[in-house]
Amino acid sequence: MSDSLVRKVLVCAVVVPVLGLLVASGPLSVGQEKAAKKTEQAEKPKGKLPPYFADVVSEEQREKIYAVQAKYAGQIKELNEQLAAVAKKQDDEIDAVLSAEQKAKVDAARKEAVAKKKKKSDDKKKAETKTEAKAK
Repeated sequence: MSDSLVRKVLVCAVVVPVLGLLVASGPLSVGQEKAAKKTEQAEKPKGKLPPYFADVVSEEQREKIYAVQAKYAGQIKELNEQLAAVAKKQDDEIDAVLSAEQKAKVDAARKEAVAKKKKKSDDKKKAETKTEAKAK
C-alpha cells in the first residue's frame, strides 16, 4: 500500500503543476490579448460617418472625420442637454396654461398615443416573426 500511496503522491506532484500551467496560460493569455485589442481600439477614434460618405472617403479621411466628431461630441452633448432642459421648461409653462380638466384630457390622449404606438410596434414584430418563420 505504501507503494501505491507514493505513486499517487508522485503523480499528483507532477500532474497538478502541469495542469496549473495549462489553465493559467490558456484563459489569462486570451484575456490579455482581448485587453490589448481593446486598448488598441480605444486609441482609434470612432464615430459615424455622415450619410453617403462611406463609399467616398479614404481610411485616412475617415479617421480625420472621426477625430472632428470626437472633438465636438462633448459640446454637442452639453447643448443637447440644455435644449432638453429648455424644451421641458417650455412644456411645463404650456401645461400651466391648461385647466385641471384639460390636463386630464391631454394626459389621456398621450397615454392613448403611447398605447397605439406600442400596439403598432408589437404588431410589426409579430408580422416579422411570421415572415421569418415562413422563410425557414
